[in-house]
Amino acid sequence: MTTFDVNRERDGLKEDVDVVVVTNAADEHQQELIIRKKERDSLREPLRFVFSGLSIWLEIDGCQHGGDFHSCIQACAAAFDLEPIPAGHVTAIYGMTHLTEQEAIHKFLNHVKPQLLERTCKWPSLQPIGLLSDVELNGVNDGQMDMAWSEITFSTSEEHESCIDLLHEIFYESKNVRQGQQWRPHASLVYDNPVPTPINLLDTAKIVSQYPSLTSMAAPVVALSLWRTEGRISDWRRIERFEF
Repeated sequence: MTTFDVNRERDGLKEDVDVVVVTNAADEHQQELIIRKKERDSLREPLRFVFSGLSIWLEIDGCQHGGDFHSCIQACAAAFDLEPIPAGHVTAIYGMTHLTEQEAIHKFLNHVKPQLLERTCKWPSLQPIGLLSDVELNGVNDGQMDMAWSEITFSTSEEHESCIDLLHEIFYESKNVRQGQQWRPHASLVYDNPVPTPINLLDTAKIVSQYPSLTSMAAPVVALSLWRTEGRISDWRRIERFEF
């Protein structure tokens, strides 16, 4: 990877930026992406949103260090000059506050793990169907967060929803807890404050195009992990994990 400095004009002002030449292993040609400002008058404000509780994440193929998903997250963070998401994931349950950490660990290891591992299909692969860059505002159109983000969106399936239902039944001990809490499965690539934000769909698509496996084939779910997602994203920590 080769880095060099260039100047570009934006809104009538010249900026110094880093240009990173990325080699696409699939077709062995180089494409230039302007991915990071080199000098700024001031640092971008960190994400203000404070997360909560305990969460269950699906780990898809490529989220490990050096994998395409992990690399894409790092590239998006650099492109938009934002803090990278600590680990690639697809959220299954977010923000459980009714359990202690030890209670969640017990359910995760003694109930979730054996019940999923005994299934012929542990967890179905997720089929990518597109990219999304969006903004959510708390209290607007049922929004619960103040955040901008980009994501890879996946289609759902009866098998996927069945697995999600199982997690809710175990952690909430209720079959009706999901009412009003369903969302299409997705893998977030970058987070930011809602306004102003540099996150946009065009630049996201350019970055994701450097990792064609993320949008050209189904993503196998390779592991399930329990995280404490309390506080800022820099505070998140993994508690337990098992592979399929």
